Amino acid sequence: MIGIEEVMQRISLPEGARKIVRHMELTQNEFDAWRMLFYEDMEEFLAHWNQLPDKYAWALGLYIRLAAEVHDRYREKGIEECIYDQTFYDITIWCKECYRKHGVYGLEELWWLGQSVKMKLFRLGRLQFEPVVIKEFLQGKDRTIAAGTHVLNVHIPAGVPLKYEECEESFAWSTRFFEGGYEAYICESWLMSPHLREMLPSDSNIIRFQEMFEVVKVHYDYPQAEQRIFGDVLEDKERYPEDTSLRRAAKQYLMSGKDIGIGIGVIDVIYKNI
Repeated sequence: MIGIEEVMQRISLPEGARKIVRHMELTQNEFDAWRMLFYEDMEEFLAHWNQLPDKYAWALGLYIRLAAEVHDRYREKGIEECIYDQTFYDITIWCKECYRKHGVYGLEELWWLGQSVKMKLFRLGRLQFEPVVIKEFLQGKDRTIAAGTHVLNVHIPAGVPLKYEECEESFAWSTRFFEGGYEAYICESWLMSPHLREMLPSDSNIIRFQEMFEVVKVHYDYPQAEQRIFGDVLEDKERYPEDTSLRRAAKQYLMSGKDIGIGIGVIDVIYKNI
């Protein structure tokens, strides 16, 4: 098993965050108990975690230790080292977001990051892929994707531009990594919202990525676009910053009383049209 120092170096964790991990006091028995709860009952794990006084910093220390431990399973399965590094860089992304929101290096998105620890999600270049079974049918122009179909759920990590060519490379990588058994790609994200076409030029990275998919459904369950574009969801939309072209366009759209929503996009045959 690799050590926590190597994990932190490989995922470029900020030095301030590394100090928190180094100073975390956790006995082997305590680690074993938390690890068992993490793998066997995530709901109970989160309930106990929420009661901790320094829960964000504590979670960072625990997840770095879990990430170090899971490296052996990557090696056993012959998974490339770069995939390990890319996948667990998500800890760094969310650690920085925790610092932005709460002023402390730590982790808050524990269920989401748990998918990586449990080897249910992998980052392959620009995109993340998560094997899932869809719970309800999706109707495209030429095909109905039935409930129960095995698909690859596509996620878009924050932090770097969404370049079309890099996305193509990620999709190609996914066909090699997962070796079949999945009938489609799906992506449920604000980036799939057709309303973005009212705000962005047709040659923008977001629109070009969206055009890889057929958008089959739009819903308005929660303001994910506002969270991702502005970092926080505010009641007073006038307070949103306008320091980028996307923020200016999104703010204007929201100020007009409209909702960006969340789209569900489908590529109904693996690697089709990519």
